[in-house]
Amino acid sequence: MKIAVYSSYLDTFGGGERYIATIAGTLSFDHHVDLLLDKHLTKIGSDYLKSNLSQRFNLNLDKVNIIVDSPIGKDSSFFSRALFLKKYDFLFYLTDGSIFYPTAGKNILHIQSPIEGQPAQSVWGKIKLKKWDLIIYNSKFTRNHSLKNWPLFSKVIYPPVDTESIKPLQKKKYILSVGRFFGYLKDKKHEILIKAFERLKQNKKSLGWSLHLAGAAKEGDENYLKELKNRAKDLEVKFYPNLGYEELIKLFGYSSVYWHAAGFGEQEPTKMEHFGISVAEAMAGGSVPVVVDKGGLTEIVNDGINGFLWSDLRDFESKTLELLSNKSLWHKMSVEAIKKAGNFSKENFEISIRNLIKTI
Repeated sequence: MKIAVYSSYLDTFGGGERYIATIAGTLSFDHHVDLLLDKHLTKIGSDYLKSNLSQRFNLNLDKVNIIVDSPIGKDSSFFSRALFLKKYDFLFYLTDGSIFYPTAGKNILHIQSPIEGQPAQSVWGKIKLKKWDLIIYNSKFTRNHSLKNWPLFSKVIYPPVDTESIKPLQKKKYILSVGRFFGYLKDKKHEILIKAFERLKQNKKSLGWSLHLAGAAKEGDENYLKELKNRAKDLEVKFYPNLGYEELIKLFGYSSVYWHAAGFGEQEPTKMEHFGISVAEAMAGGSVPVVVDKGGLTEIVNDGINGFLWSDLRDFESKTLELLSNKSLWHKMSVEAIKKAGNFSKENFEISIRNLIKTI
């Protein structure tokens, strides 16, 4: 079969791009797969993009064709796009909230977050939506908060976690958190983590423990990162901006506890973690998660079994201290965390995607 895969923002290398690129790589071994570039990405070059997607997400994209001149994206012609897509048996599209009229044999939308677009609120929107056969969501949380705006048959397929590469190593007294140092949104709540760690260090049970913060830091994030470093200058906190994948895997393996606070203090679903792939990655490495009780994180962590969920800072601190001081409890939860992470393996994701195109 001939399959097209499209995302407007492949160069951001985020969770959605990992998801859609893994679909392309998975299906390319049995089918002809074209990864369509949005017009604004044509200057980047197909070789650069394929290389970076492969390295960043540990994917084999050798058999994926990158099409740099497809009539798709902003300012593209309706008729040119319709004629172009008609030659494909399947189209996968990572939507940013917008949709177009698709003409492939089967058309599948992927939604990563509770986006507010309301395609069913207009006549033309309803016409376009009817041409899509299925929506695949990255979590039940995302689906539950999107159904009103996107009334279409849907399925949840959890994102792929690289459980083959991420393994437990000789554990250290590391508390880890991974998330972009996004100076504009500050959505990963790094300041909350540093504050919590500062309070934690006042307890003797935390002796020898250190906090490790890793994540992408792009142009414009420098001041925020500097602000965080100043906030943590007298604490045992280490920063890893733009850490390479191989080094990140090691950090997952060395860490004993994993923190995640994205969504804390937020009420809007869009501001919560929609799945939380870094949490599942940490669990694959045997790190026990202590994460905020919101968003898609509740689908990954079973409170008291493979980690802890917390709702306020006092709860956050007490549950962390319980892990730090009780080796038996930590070991039991670590074993369960590894087991749970296996549910989100890349292999399971690939099986789900292959079955999808056979049954839809």
